[in-house]
Amino acid sequence: MLQLIDRSEDLMVAALPQDVDFCTSDDVRAAGERLLTGDCRYLVLDSSPFTFMDSSGITALLAFWRRLEAAGGALIVAVPDEHLRWRLGLLGLDTVLMITVTLGEAITQARRLRDSKRSSPSTRQPAAETKSA
Repeated sequence: MLQLIDRSEDLMVAALPQDVDFCTSDDVRAAGERLLTGDCRYLVLDSSPFTFMDSSGITALLAFWRRLEAAGGALIVAVPDEHLRWRLGLLGLDTVLMITVTLGEAITQARRLRDSKRSSPSTRQPAAETKSA
């Protein structure tokens, strides 16, 4: 299951379990869905306790990513293990997921994304002025 580390507004930080495989991925996915059901738009996952992930774990990560993308948010995964980063790169997941080396970098990246979306100007166009004849 995911262990909630921190929550602030629409940003949540959670740790992945030691193994995310066929036996545990349903629980991980259900825990992630519970986190995403509320107002979470930015999810940082810490993979430091992590030792193994199979294709069902990758599917769970991609499900989180799709849901957050659809909500205008982001999934950032902290992957301190160089070999795991390499494996994720082989699968092309480093082109889809935001991956950092440390948890601190992941949290900083999530905050920057959130703050940049908050401070970006509105996409609404001003009403056209009418001229009197």
